[in-house]
Amino acid sequence: MKKQILTASAMIVACLTYGAGFQTLEQGASNFGTANAGATVNANADASAAFWNPSAGFNAGLKVGETKVDASFSLVVSAFDFVQSGTGIQSGDAGCESVVPNFYVLHRLSEDFMLSLSVSPTYGLETDYEYGWVGSTHALNSEITTIDINPSIAYKVNDWLTIGAGVSAQWIHGNLSQAAAQIPNLPAYGPLAGMFVGETRVSGDAWGVGGNIGFTINYAEDGRIGFQWRSAVTQSLEGNLHVNSKIVNPVELELTLPHTFTVGWYQRLRGDLRKFAVMADYSYTLWSSFDELDIKNGNTGQTQSYTHEEWRDVSRVAFGIHFFPFEHENTVLRLGSAWDQTPVPNSRHRYARIPCTDRIWFSGGIGQKFGNVNVDFGYTFIYFYKDPKMQGEATHGSGALTGHFEGEAHVVSVQIGYKF
Repeated sequence: MKKQILTASAMIVACLTYGAGFQTLEQGASNFGTANAGATVNANADASAAFWNPSAGFNAGLKVGETKVDASFSLVVSAFDFVQSGTGIQSGDAGCESVVPNFYVLHRLSEDFMLSLSVSPTYGLETDYEYGWVGSTHALNSEITTIDINPSIAYKVNDWLTIGAGVSAQWIHGNLSQAAAQIPNLPAYGPLAGMFVGETRVSGDAWGVGGNIGFTINYAEDGRIGFQWRSAVTQSLEGNLHVNSKIVNPVELELTLPHTFTVGWYQRLRGDLRKFAVMADYSYTLWSSFDELDIKNGNTGQTQSYTHEEWRDVSRVAFGIHFFPFEHENTVLRLGSAWDQTPVPNSRHRYARIPCTDRIWFSGGIGQKFGNVNVDFGYTFIYFYKDPKMQGEATHGSGALTGHFEGEAHVVSVQIGYKF
């Protein structure tokens, strides 16, 4: 029995305004000021290295026995207005407001060993349409949350090379809903075909395990390069299909979240340009692991909905600048920009839950140190320079949905850190 909620993007798939696909990139307000350029080499010398590359934690300037703690919060405000083909009418705004928290710890255990911990959402989404929009039977509310707990250890091999590795315990929860026009095999819920008779919702959660390894090369006192690989995480979600708040049957889905490879570079300039530092990051995410969506009935194991997604591997490139206006260098101004490629290959594989396209980041920020305390602010405007088109097709009785999205996003981040 095909369920209305099990559309092509049900259970987990959506597009964050933050990173392409549904990857969360708000990992530290200090990094956000440069569109995350320099994050892999810990350009800001803070505890966010616990996530981006624990081996770069040695560049935080900690002495043996010292600990650095940083917590950041990001407010994301997004708008995705759907414009239906042939009418030019805007119907449905998928945007909403979301808060993304992160927490990081570094501890210099000895001259050669560094311990770290990051607690952060690595994947997630929140989109919300009003009931009655033209695509109500395709999507209403979509909310996905992950919490990734990642302890790591780093080792200083010599004066120029450090290495690190860690393990991630990742929890994921999904809750997706859409309007129901009619419910097959449930006549009590569908007296009139084609009329909205209620709402269907699917929810589920799971735990998965992954890992990360990385290294940092300090090729000069004021320059370094770094690399990190974060492994894929396979999640076996289990949950229930609800029709008008009534549980109909259990559902299950196996999903592989992708491998990510990131390389970064940082260089403090010299001479007359010594107040500046430049940095860059390149990441490659293997979204091709998301090739299909096979949602099964939890009782029978039979496929209830199958979609060939055909997502592709993608790149992200970021560049940034630091400027230290005062000799004490307790104040830093940050600027950066990034190009972020969407994994959605074409309009036929873009759905109401995935208003995703290539985007450009424009970022800025400021950091200030007060003794052992640091306060950082970052702002990013995300520009969708290609309106994401949907070449719709009928799905499970929902009818075709064809048009494009117009949108943008604003992200404001704040971070507070303390060294003791």
